[in-house]
Amino acid sequence: GGIRAAIDRADLVCCPSQDTMDDCLRAGFAADRLRLVPWGATAHPVTDADRRRVRERYRLDRPFVLWVGTIEPRKNLPTLLDAFRQMQPTHEDLVLVGPVGWHEQLEGHVEGTASKIRRLGFVPAEDLPALYAEARVFCLPSSHEGFGLPALEAMAQSTPVIASAQTATHEVIGETGVVVDATDVDGWAAALSALLADDHRRAALGEAGHRRSRDFTWDRCAEMMAEIYS
Repeated sequence: GGIRAAIDRADLVCCPSQDTMDDCLRAGFAADRLRLVPWGATAHPVTDADRRRVRERYRLDRPFVLWVGTIEPRKNLPTLLDAFRQMQPTHEDLVLVGPVGWHEQLEGHVEGTASKIRRLGFVPAEDLPALYAEARVFCLPSSHEGFGLPALEAMAQSTPVIASAQTATHEVIGETGVVVDATDVDGWAAALSALLADDHRRAALGEAGHRRSRDFTWDRCAEMMAEIYS
């Protein structure tokens, strides 16, 4: 209903990624009414005190891999959980941040690793930058994303990203991260294991991602929206 109303009534439709624009075209939107307006992220400063505070607050005693989002089917968390189980034993925990959305059963995918999977639930916005900064790797295995904002937020904190290929998130990270097919559990396990074992590559990808994140700002997004309105 909402899509049909937008097709019938919207003068212009702003999309955060080319992938979303392609979805709009397939849904029946006219190409000349679509505008690409990427979202942004802010690199909030993170101090050593911030890092200690979030580690103490959430009892994060070990190094960790991070995922952020709402738990729902398109986020494809079972693939990441199965890959993490395949990687065992590892020194790292897997930290999941965000609320439960709908229709996602994870219990069957945590057997044997439940003690190393930390589900923090909703986290206040002021804690997220330090969690991103403390993570060794950020993973976003979604089967579909309109943009992939958590990946960009991780990049802004110089944290390397592994994301699903052929999604909007691949557009965001470009060549500065690692991409794996969303359904390839073996590929996710191999990519994550290799990156965790390579301090130099993690640092290099983190720095490259940080530089790329500067191209995606809310100021730029606002300027593009202002131009569209005018």
